[in-house]
Amino acid sequence: MNKAYKIKRYLKKVGREVFLADGAWKSTPFYAVIEPRWKNDKTNFENIKTELGIVSADYFTYLGPFDHNIESISDEGYLTLDNQKYIFKKKECVKCGNEVQFYSGILRKVWGDDNVQS
Repeated sequence: MNKAYKIKRYLKKVGREVFLADGAWKSTPFYAVIEPRWKNDKTNFENIKTELGIVSADYFTYLGPFDHNIESISDEGYLTLDNQKYIFKKKECVKCGNEVQFYSGILRKVWGDDNVQS
């Protein structure tokens, strides 16, 4: 069995159901691992100005299957998890030889009126 399919099978076991969307297009549901990423001194994550002051945005690490190419979605594209919208700040393809094994990235949670309503 191909390693990419093994990774996809494990993502289904440990991941959560998510969707990708870009404009009017929405993907079929699939499983990915979304984990909180904590800010430290060596990261360059931006702060958000709110009515209450400046706060740190919520960032997450994304690990997804080989057959959902996050690099192909535009900057306006996003990921949906539990009706919450996340935008990609970084997208990467992990290959072994010339074959894609999985995709990884950094997500930022979107707050306010931009959340997904379904």
